[in-house]
Amino acid sequence: MTKRTLAGVLLAVAVVSGCASFIDNPYFAVKESGLNWVSIRHYNYRVKPIQRVAVRMDGNGIVTVREGSSLLVTNPFASNHNDPNWNDVVESRITLPREEVNRIFQMLVDQGLFEDRRKGDSINTNEAIFVSANIQSKTCGSEDDVFGSDPNLAEHLKNVMLMFYHPQPKRRR
Repeated sequence: MTKRTLAGVLLAVAVVSGCASFIDNPYFAVKESGLNWVSIRHYNYRVKPIQRVAVRMDGNGIVTVREGSSLLVTNPFASNHNDPNWNDVVESRITLPREEVNRIFQMLVDQGLFEDRRKGDSINTNEAIFVSANIQSKTCGSEDDVFGSDPNLAEHLKNVMLMFYHPQPKRRR
């Protein structure tokens, strides 16, 4: 009888708590780690060829910024070397204190970086933004434009990108 009672109590506790797992909580306190990273990829469709910007922040404080119209900007393993824009890529690196990068990671987590997003139509047809991240072994990646699934997060991602990427006007020939 006691085993049935114990099983009943455990079942009742599980039902009352909603069986929620704290492991899957999309909001958490970010701990400093060199293994954490966030990669933001931005595409500007207003100009031809498409202008790309990629910002990768690592937990050790290294921020890598790539810009240009080359496929190499957002895909370092691109193989179409016959593309006319192949060489249009500029890369720079910035080193920040780990605490600063950790604050940015925490802000993105607080804005719902790890929330499940539903696919939606992009509200912004002139630009697209995508994100991938690994923070404390929690991973996310967007196959769809974040402007369509979470416009608020997309604006935060764009602002983070603009912290490190400062567009310069192109010279006309």
